[in-house]
Amino acid sequence: MVQDQEDRALVFTYDYESGESFDVVAQLETSTTVDILQTGDGETVPEISQPDDYTGHVIRYNDGDGATAPTTLLFLSDESLSADDSGTLGEDATMFSSRLNLLETTLD
Repeated sequence: MVQDQEDRALVFTYDYESGESFDVVAQLETSTTVDILQTGDGETVPEISQPDDYTGHVIRYNDGDGATAPTTLLFLSDESLSADDSGTLGEDATMFSSRLNLLETTLD
């Protein structure tokens, strides 16, 4: 289970589901996370100077009725989650990086 304190999380704008709970499917390899958190030219963005400071996760939203819910990516800089961990995305989000199309929200 995710810690009780709120932690910051990054999600793609088109995958953000306000206040939704999720389960962690897997943790991404560091090299994959770095590739995703850089531009198409392999450059860093000002908001993320060290992409290897982040841990990428594959998550699946819980829809509550057992049906297959959307699967997406979540990035954390202060912690990592393991498969079968769960959490909830915050109700509010702000633009973190327009170049990477990432929002910043809390993790409850």
